[in-house]
Amino acid sequence: MPINTKSAIILIVLIVALVYVNSLKNSFVWDDYSLIVENDFVKSWKNFYRLFNKSYLTKISDIDYLGERDIGSGEFSYRPVVTFSYFVDFSIWRLEPFGYHLTNLILHILNAVLLFIFVDLIVRDKRIALLTSLFFAVHPVNAEAVNNISFREDLFVFLFFILAFIFYIKRFSIASLFMFLLALFSKEMAIIFPLVLLCYDYLFKKMPKDIFAHLKTYYLGYIGILLFYIFIRFILMANADKPMLALPMANLYTRTLTMPKVILTYIQWMLFPVNVHPTLPDDPSLFSHSLFEPGVLISISAIVALLVIAVRLRKKSPLFSFAVLWFFIALIPVSNIFYPLTNYIASRYLYLPVVGFCLLLAVFVSRLPDVRVISTILLIFYAIFTVIANMGWKNNVTFWSGMVENYPDNALAHSSLASSFRKSGLLDKAISEYKAALSLDPNYAKDYNNLGECFYQKGMFAEAMQELKKALELDPGLISAYINLGSVFGDKGSYPQAIKYFEKAIQLDRGSLNAYNGLGVTYARMKKYDLARKAWEKALEIGPDNKAVQENLRKLRELGI
Repeated sequence: MPINTKSAIILIVLIVALVYVNSLKNSFVWDDYSLIVENDFVKSWKNFYRLFNKSYLTKISDIDYLGERDIGSGEFSYRPVVTFSYFVDFSIWRLEPFGYHLTNLILHILNAVLLFIFVDLIVRDKRIALLTSLFFAVHPVNAEAVNNISFREDLFVFLFFILAFIFYIKRFSIASLFMFLLALFSKEMAIIFPLVLLCYDYLFKKMPKDIFAHLKTYYLGYIGILLFYIFIRFILMANADKPMLALPMANLYTRTLTMPKVILTYIQWMLFPVNVHPTLPDDPSLFSHSLFEPGVLISISAIVALLVIAVRLRKKSPLFSFAVLWFFIALIPVSNIFYPLTNYIASRYLYLPVVGFCLLLAVFVSRLPDVRVISTILLIFYAIFTVIANMGWKNNVTFWSGMVENYPDNALAHSSLASSFRKSGLLDKAISEYKAALSLDPNYAKDYNNLGECFYQKGMFAEAMQELKKALELDPGLISAYINLGSVFGDKGSYPQAIKYFEKAIQLDRGSLNAYNGLGVTYARMKKYDLARKAWEKALEIGPDNKAVQENLRKLRELGI
């Protein structure tokens, strides 16, 4: 029975919505805080012009997994298309996470539908196209990109990448070039688009004898746009900061040996998606240091074998070759060999490459006698893993609890879980996790500061002062520790000491609203109202919308002071 295009699209939409509906209840998680929740950049259209100058960029050293920064867009590479979408979302939804998750879900639905159209254009077989789309739509490796709002760039680059390809096949050259441009400014992965086009033309179309004339006719525009992007991204909008790499991965030799094992892990995730979880930058589980490690040799052998088979079958089975080459080419930008990334492995990196696997799986399943039964079983199998994965992104406490479970010896995981507990008011649990983090990394000043803040909130001033002073011993420039110490001394009634610490914080950062506000509170307690007003007015200059400062000044006015 032939498949109707309209019915196929409706089926795709319904299945994606059904599998991801539980993600709509999730809150903001992980990098969502630094990019959206605690980032004023996207909260005012007055900042729109900054999408086009270097103030857009955030220094890598300023990015905090806990979202405690507000400098630039939160991105350390140039991705204005994605940031623009945050402007739009905030203008509609403010800080209601449902709306942001809905946007991600809509993008994933669009991508699944476009993949159906794209594959149908190549294979002229709607059954294979539909199966490819459905496998892609429900596969668990895509759950990370769909659930985490801050990974929306993977959804956007896929959207414009596939649109550019569809328009290329349809010979809508201008539209294809424009989509390629948008893909590039969504995420750097789009840089491999001309190479995938070349594979498509070589495998599915008869290349002319004058191949250079063909390249000039069909690829010159893409090459021009690619050069324009490289100029913008790596010269005009280059970030001077270096990626924060785990030490072994800073070495090219180690990265080159490690990535074959990573690719084999990706293949395992696609075939049997067990233990697919977010990864931390310093996870050492796959690091390799010798070519003769069994894992390295097996991985390299498997990769070479796949590529050799793909090349040899290029005439007999061009679709198989295209699918395999798509997977490997799409992994080039995240291979960590040419350009090192903070995370050397992540399931979100598979959002574009997994198309190759889904296409191969669809072709294989479509040739089986019980295609409907087997495809249904596979879809249910993948869907169950995806629904479960969605639950892991419920909120920061749930997310970081899972990270601690996966990385029990990782200080960052414990520290991040502690911060989540602290922000949820679960101070005893936060204290326990901060202590666990410090037992693993006793030299991290911010954790001593945060631990001290927890003690302060519990009214345990002596313990708070002890931890805060440890923080300053390790990092004399930690402004938040000075502010917290000022608050502790202020609550104890030691006003001169409190003023000393607040003024030290201001000396280090003239733009510290919290330091000026704390200074104002201390002067008010000393009944030095003129000095309190001056401090609060300065705080209001820094943050005109700050409710606490506005309330303090209002109380002064009510007192007639």
